[in-house]
Amino acid sequence: MTIADLKPYLDAAADQPMVWGESDCTMWVARWIELVRGERLHMPQWKSRDEAHALIAAAGSLLSLWDDVLARAGIFETGQTEAGDIGVILTHQYGQCGGIFLDGGYFAWRAEPAGYRMLHPRARTILKAWSIR
Repeated sequence: MTIADLKPYLDAAADQPMVWGESDCTMWVARWIELVRGERLHMPQWKSRDEAHALIAAAGSLLSLWDDVLARAGIFETGQTEAGDIGVILTHQYGQCGGIFLDGGYFAWRAEPAGYRMLHPRARTILKAWSIR
């Protein structure tokens, strides 16, 4: 899979339910990384919102959790995002959310109950972005 496969990846999630530990805002992005890079990430496992939030709290934040996993995978921060890159943003409604950057500076993330959400984040709300190339 390549960056050209981003639209089909998004389309596949459009009407699918979000499932904690399988297709939430972290695992959906992890699967994208694995598809593009062809290598498995060593992610902590959870099966519920409560378990996910407990792991995030233990790490200090979603950003800290991602930093640890991505550093071990050799994925590093980027200052200029491109479509297909990944990141963590801060939202008013959900707090920290992980997602995938799209063309034009848009950002997509998975949320309950199904599909994905898109927004054009302000620079100050982008906590960190990583290039997966």
